[in-house]
Amino acid sequence: MRHTGFPNSHQNFPSIVLAPSLLSTPSFLRMKPTQTTRSSTISDDAVTLGKILPIVDTVELLENVIAAVGVNDIQLRFKDTSEYSVIVDRIRQAQSLCKSKGVKLWINDHWKEAIECGGCFGIHLGQEDLAACVADGGLEKIRSSGLALGISTHSYSELSAALGVRPSYISLGPIFQTSSKDVKFDPQGLETIRQWRKLIAPDVPLVAIGGISNDKIAKEVREAGADCVAVIGAVTGANNIGEAVEKLNEAMN
Repeated sequence: MRHTGFPNSHQNFPSIVLAPSLLSTPSFLRMKPTQTTRSSTISDDAVTLGKILPIVDTVELLENVIAAVGVNDIQLRFKDTSEYSVIVDRIRQAQSLCKSKGVKLWINDHWKEAIECGGCFGIHLGQEDLAACVADGGLEKIRSSGLALGISTHSYSELSAALGVRPSYISLGPIFQTSSKDVKFDPQGLETIRQWRKLIAPDVPLVAIGGISNDKIAKEVREAGADCVAVIGAVTGANNIGEAVEKLNEAMN
């Protein structure tokens, strides 16, 4: 037996399969970053993930943000309601707006409503919602609906679980202190981004989230290895959303 230390590459990092049925299932919709200097194994026909992923909690904010040039993806989450019919109605409104602008719409957590509406691009699941989704047979339903899937991670065990699902992208957070969400994990910092990038296969985009409040911070995150930044206040709180989007995209070059 040789003790070689903690895994430092995706070839050696283990994955956790949350259900036996996942052992033989294919990966979710493959995605690729807008630009990369990594492995050429990334498929040319994979769908491109934008450099930034704004997160909004109202349809009104979504409409304002997607009006800016350079927003290719947006995530809609629901903080004020869990009522099924209300969420479905909002998703349909968001779908119509995103379709008119050619923007990919991601729905946070509410995968059943997204499937019912049809026309969404992807689902983003946190770890608790992922476990509930697996128990409900939801991953198979999401995959058969042709939706992409992003998964949050905050620890090595959560990363292993996410890798076992073979999602479209993996997110890491919070990178820095944030007040937008009550996260029961300490800030990860730039070094964890560097570690995650080694432990995730080169053909799976890494999204960084949490405390990325301006383009200068986004640049540091990009240099550490993130392919995309999920942002909230950096866009929605900006005096000029278009200018903020432009600066963030430039920082992610």
